[in-house]
Formats: sequence, structure tokens, C-alpha cells
Amino acid sequence: MLDKQGRVAIPAAWRNADGSARFVLIPSSDFSLKLMPHSLFTEMIAEKVKKISLGDNAAARELAVLGSSSQECVCDKQGRIQISQKLLDHAGITDQVALVGSIAYAQIWNPDRWEKESANTPNCYDILDKLSLAKGE
Repeated sequence: MLDKQGRVAIPAAWRNADGSARFVLIPSSDFSLKLMPHSLFTEMIAEKVKKISLGDNAAARELAVLGSSSQECVCDKQGRIQISQKLLDHAGITDQVALVGSIAYAQIWNPDRWEKESANTPNCYDILDKLSLAKGE
């Protein structure tokens, strides 16, 4: 549930042992929010950013879009993060949220949207089979 200040409680299992946690929220093209641990976000992005030339204006604009669209979040003492109104609007979230674990990160959905999306998704066994056939290992 989203409180009046736009905060949502993050499950204890998703936080550090002391209850702290630092995340980055990114709007997704499927109208959900990706909740990435800050360390994963930094690991994924920092290596790519190092390869971009300072003279590459198009890449600089893309990084600006990513930076201005994403939000850094730190859990408060109750394990809650505050979500900006811009991101809540993007995901169509008003009062209820669906928190969905996604192995390396989590997703935050409007519950009705998640119900529709998950209804059209293969079951876990089909997904595991597909992963086992993945190449490039």
C-alpha cells in the first residue's frame, strides 16, 4: 500500500540486515517501475559510462534522460521508500502497489496492470526451460 506521502514499505528480505537499503527507481517501457539495488545500478551503468567519449553529445543526452528519469531511494527507519509523483504517474499508481521480485531487482506495478500482465506470462517451468536453453554461457 502507498501512504499519503507516496511511500511504500520494502520487504525486509529485500533490505540489508540492519534494515537499510539504497535503490534506484527507473521507469520502464511497460509502465512499471524497476527497483534496482544501487550497487547493481552502479555496476551496470558505471562500466558503460566509462566507455563513452566526453565529446559524444548524443550519449550525454541519453545519460541525462536516464539521470533525470530515475530516482535514488534510501529506506527510512520503517523500511519505506518515497516514490516521486512523476514515477507514480508513469506507473499509474494511486494507492495500491504490487511489489514483484525479479531475481536481481524488483518491479513496482499498479496491481490491476500487474494482474493483466502476469496473466499473459508463461508459467515458472516454461521460463526455467527457456533459461536452461539460453546460449552464451
